[in-house]
Amino acid sequence: MVVDEIRKNGSFCIYGAQVVAYGAYTAIHHLCGQKPESFVVGSLDNNPAEIEGIPVRELEEVPREMFLIVGVTELVQKEVLPMLEKKGYRNVFALTQHEEHLLMSAYFNRIHRFPLLAGHGAEGFMGTKTGEGADLVLYEVRNHRDNPLAEPPELFPYERPIQAGAAVTDIRVTDLTDDTGDSISRKNRQYCEMSATYWVWKNTDHSWRGIEHYRRHLLVRPEMLHDGIDAVLPLPYICYPDTVSQFRRFVSEDVLDALLKALRALHPDEYGDYLGILHGKYQYTYNLVCARKEVFDRYCAWFFRITEYMETMAGEVPEIAETRALSYVAEVLTNLYFMHNREGWNIRHAEKEIYV
Repeated sequence: MVVDEIRKNGSFCIYGAQVVAYGAYTAIHHLCGQKPESFVVGSLDNNPAEIEGIPVRELEEVPREMFLIVGVTELVQKEVLPMLEKKGYRNVFALTQHEEHLLMSAYFNRIHRFPLLAGHGAEGFMGTKTGEGADLVLYEVRNHRDNPLAEPPELFPYERPIQAGAAVTDIRVTDLTDDTGDSISRKNRQYCEMSATYWVWKNTDHSWRGIEHYRRHLLVRPEMLHDGIDAVLPLPYICYPDTVSQFRRFVSEDVLDALLKALRALHPDEYGDYLGILHGKYQYTYNLVCARKEVFDRYCAWFFRITEYMETMAGEVPEIAETRALSYVAEVLTNLYFMHNREGWNIRHAEKEIYV
């Protein structure tokens, strides 16, 4: 694991200055007591000048022999790693999704937060069985605009691809589409993968339902689920300085204000807790959710009531109707729902796999 490499090398820097890098820093500091000499970025534009007193520097300022931990998503690593090699950086450790999961699960285990689903131990995902288990279907959301994958994953029998936004195109990429029955497929530009989530909510009846993406899978197997579990999500990211700042990287202040207005109007009693979560550090991302039917239904009913309320504000905030702002709102709402209900639901956490 990365902490073993740090003990060998001593000093180190972390390439990256966003959620992956900050989470890695937090976990490493807690697990082995060491801090990076700096965070490293290609450019200081749109990056903080420092993080908790640790400077953020451009790559050219870092010696070639420095041990670099690459703390960016694997979608970015495919560009960053060749660039580092070309520039002469050889002492590099790529924090792949799997390595990140090992690091963060060790950290969360140490602080007794966000327990793992059985089958996701210290060595990572151990799901090799394919025996009988819960009545689970994981819907893998695809879209006609998806970029092709170098190696698409092979689906298990309980995984079904569904095309989101089928109502706005004649192109078909899956047999199952989100434009039948009770549907918001025509709103896919605003809702992205959540138009498929809406379809699953309204048109299916499995005991367990889950949402994953064509390039991000939640590593859950039917035999891992039992009556004592309510929901399974990926481990949360740790945001700096808080989750609302992460949200603001993608949307305007007007969209944030509209979200707060909707929360305050619809859930006045819970609003204070929602604010606490927004100004906290933990955030579930990507809208990867697997849950019992009752939990999935309650989550969707709560979620879409809020976004429908926000749609009524599109005249004041054109972004709501004209951009994918609601898809960024969706991540915030998924996080709010499960963080707020963390005491009431038995929530477990699974590794996610990313395909490039």
